[in-house]
Amino acid sequence: MKLKLIVLLILFIFLSDLSAQKDSIHITFNGKVTAWGIAQVKDPAPVQFRGRFVPTVLGDFKVSPNSKLDFEASLNINGTADFTGLHYDTVMGQFKPYRVWARYSGQNWEVRAGLQKINFGSAKMFRPLMWFDGMDVRDPLQLTDGVYGLLGKYFFENNANLWAWGLIGNKNPKGYELWGTAQWKPEIGGRFQMPAGPGEIAISTHHRKIQYQKLFSSTYNLYETNESRIGLDGKWDLGVGLWFESSVTMTDTQNNNFPLLNKVQDMWSLGVDYTFPVGNGIGATVEYFRYHAGDQFIVNGNARNVLGTMLSYPISMLDNLSGMVFYLPGQNKFMNYLSWSRTYDNFNIYGIGYWNPENVQLMAAQSQNRNMFAGKGIQIMVSYNF
Repeated sequence: MKLKLIVLLILFIFLSDLSAQKDSIHITFNGKVTAWGIAQVKDPAPVQFRGRFVPTVLGDFKVSPNSKLDFEASLNINGTADFTGLHYDTVMGQFKPYRVWARYSGQNWEVRAGLQKINFGSAKMFRPLMWFDGMDVRDPLQLTDGVYGLLGKYFFENNANLWAWGLIGNKNPKGYELWGTAQWKPEIGGRFQMPAGPGEIAISTHHRKIQYQKLFSSTYNLYETNESRIGLDGKWDLGVGLWFESSVTMTDTQNNNFPLLNKVQDMWSLGVDYTFPVGNGIGATVEYFRYHAGDQFIVNGNARNVLGTMLSYPISMLDNLSGMVFYLPGQNKFMNYLSWSRTYDNFNIYGIGYWNPENVQLMAAQSQNRNMFAGKGIQIMVSYNF
């Protein structure tokens, strides 16, 4: 891992110093610096300060009149400091690759290899097809870790498109995964999306080998089993925006002696959005999400339902106001968020206030550290793009 980082740093230094290029070659260096603090309203108050630096090198090379080669190389350098009142708790830091990929593309096809973001689907708040990323709708920056793999796309003349991918070396859980993948066992899948009237519909599939450990075992033994997924999603513009998104995950039933390895997991999301012609336009989104896991499809087992609403209003050319409310019917509890943002040429400023139950957390993927969105609190974030 250290060798990878050293090679990536050398690549940054070399490429960012290139200023004179041929007409067919373009190299640019940019990045994002972000700092934020979040504090809960209680005594003593949990406080967290975080910072992130994502330097990025982008390049493209014209191979022929109809094809080109482009790449991205970026780092994720971040740190976190946690406090309880004035008492220091922990400090953590990370220095790792964020994106490192190269893409060869033509007029209606592309092939991309390396550490990359792969995401798709129609849902906006709760995403059953969040198979390979961990983006949280509450995060203004929408940053997420990538996956190592090869992704190919082909675009047809009628706007249909076909994806195929193969992943390897991604041992940590991704998206809603509870268990990671056997590190050097490949994952394979694909997606086909096609027009459907005034919208589009798509089917996706993925297969991997899970690696897990049995609970309460006297020995530390790792076990593997097969997992297959299938997803279906679609969206349409019918005056209002309508969409649905679903994902079904099936695990080999021979492992039914392991209670936390569910045979079936199914997730469903239905949504609608509309912009009301009031003032500068009020954007409204409503989305319903259901998660179920058990031995049978849809019924029995454990289920969770969430109803989400999101409103946004552009106050001015620089300022935007938005709010989100999530309702959990089974617990009769609400989660509330109100945010303001101001956008300059290079700066973005965000202010977020939240009012939530103390012991409830959304099914956020790849959550890290403590749950800072519990209870009541505020978050201030400043981001600079160069």
